[in-house]
Amino acid sequence: MKSALFYTLKVCLATLLTSAPVTMAIGFAYIGLITLIKPLNYIFNFHLLFSHIFLFVAILAALIMLNRYLIAKVGYKRFINDRPVAHSIVIFLLYLVISGSVRFISFDYLLFSYAPMFLTAYVFSRIFSETAKKEFWNLLNERHDDGLKPLSDQ
Repeated sequence: MKSALFYTLKVCLATLLTSAPVTMAIGFAYIGLITLIKPLNYIFNFHLLFSHIFLFVAILAALIMLNRYLIAKVGYKRFINDRPVAHSIVIFLLYLVISGSVRFISFDYLLFSYAPMFLTAYVFSRIFSETAKKEFWNLLNERHDDGLKPLSDQ
């Protein structure tokens, strides 16, 4: 369970620290592209509340720990479909709808405000995953022939 806790801390801290800068970089790049095109009367704004970042990271941490606990202790390997990041995104979007935070908001506002946060969570969950570490660390111990015989032996 200690490895699950470290994995959760790595993913959540990395998501927490990089969500705001990535969102700002993508938003400013989009605004720069808009100014190159210069359409008339086009207004675009975006912002990412830190309370929303903290809430998303808390939901993500809870679902990662629940997934790891159910796999380790109870044996449910497919309870939340082994995708806690996707389920935390859905729960967070449901929160936004229920709380009324998405009223009168355009799609590009939602896309550029929250999609980078979701993307960073997914990327860091893949970077820090234990299966990826095992694949890179055990390359010397594994057979790479897949049980196939060379053509000269046939």
